[in-house]
Amino acid sequence: MSGRDTFFENPYEDYSSNLQNSILNDSKDGISDVLREKLENFKASKVHLLTTKLETELFCDGTVYTGSSGLALYYTFNCLLNKNQTCTEHLQRAIKYVDIEHLKGRRISFLCGDAGPLAIATVISYKLGNRQLNPLPDYKELVQRVIKLASLLNESPDEILYGKAGYLFALLFINKHVSSKDIIPIHHIEKVVNALISSGKQFSLQMKAESPLLWQWHEKIYLGAAHGMAGILYMLLQARCCITGNDLRVFIKPSIDWLLGCRLSSGNFPSSLRSSSGDKLVQWCHGAPGFVPLCIAAYQAFEDDKYLKIATQCGEVIWQRGLCTKGYSLCHGVSGNAYAFLQLYQVTKKPVHLYRACCFMEWCAVERPGTELHRPDRPACLFEGLLGRIFLAEDITRPMDSRFPAFCL
Repeated sequence: MSGRDTFFENPYEDYSSNLQNSILNDSKDGISDVLREKLENFKASKVHLLTTKLETELFCDGTVYTGSSGLALYYTFNCLLNKNQTCTEHLQRAIKYVDIEHLKGRRISFLCGDAGPLAIATVISYKLGNRQLNPLPDYKELVQRVIKLASLLNESPDEILYGKAGYLFALLFINKHVSSKDIIPIHHIEKVVNALISSGKQFSLQMKAESPLLWQWHEKIYLGAAHGMAGILYMLLQARCCITGNDLRVFIKPSIDWLLGCRLSSGNFPSSLRSSSGDKLVQWCHGAPGFVPLCIAAYQAFEDDKYLKIATQCGEVIWQRGLCTKGYSLCHGVSGNAYAFLQLYQVTKKPVHLYRACCFMEWCAVERPGTELHRPDRPACLFEGLLGRIFLAEDITRPMDSRFPAFCL
């Protein structure tokens, strides 16, 4: 273990073209049959555990982050990606876990609010159509419920987990997976985008900041993916078709450049501006892993190689320090860190990144004694518990289609 007690030393030999292993296939563009079989067995046993002994735990709430809608999202994605005769069966399973009857109408986001269950239910209802096996309301009715959540915009924070950026993801998610043209009207997405940009401008002026956009959460200027600027800016880039060219040039790009200038000498990022914890956390919610998707999106949007270079350097930090002692979770553990390698593989096609993702997957699947020093509060759920590892095991079998759940479109 490291001296900081936040990560384990990486025991895996790094990738080389001469490395003999049973992880990648012969063409180095996918996983081996040996690993695939292991992961199929892992998924089968863990899904059984999740839906039997841990099912009560999963129903602690209806959210995507800690509750049953996380499993609904998993089954829905199995349908969206597999597109085979079992698709209806996956959706039927998803219905059991998406709860739209007990929404409280207080939170707007996909992960921790009403927008997540409603968006998932919308996609399920659309895919099932008018079949007798569809007990959900019509998808157009569900869309209206999602749109009406905009009444919470002004009182909501800006970040991913609870705020406007998380609501923006829900809108983009529906428009991606429901083929009806602009089922969420573009002007509604623009309204949310403009609210985020306006909030960022106002706080930047208030703080007299160098960055033209700046956001806070709980009176801290967080930098990472979950509560901070990396997550908000990444979500805005995913909605860049709704952003004017002037706003992209004058506000979005300079804010990204300022944010990346906060990088520490190690290549990692602090959790917040003037953070007292220093160079400590390497996890999706705080640290380098959450910056990889932002840098890749900036590289694709602005066609500047410097962003891909920084993303690759973040990958090196994750390889060295990403086996978190906190455990295997998506939010603050090894599964979330593995997704950064999958994202790098998608854009570079370099097998080193796929290999590294597989090593981190192996770490999560084997569960060696002593490699989870902080048992999660919700051991079943998507972002803190077992379901995140199941999602990763599914995604890593088709790396070019993988998406960080509830974050990457």
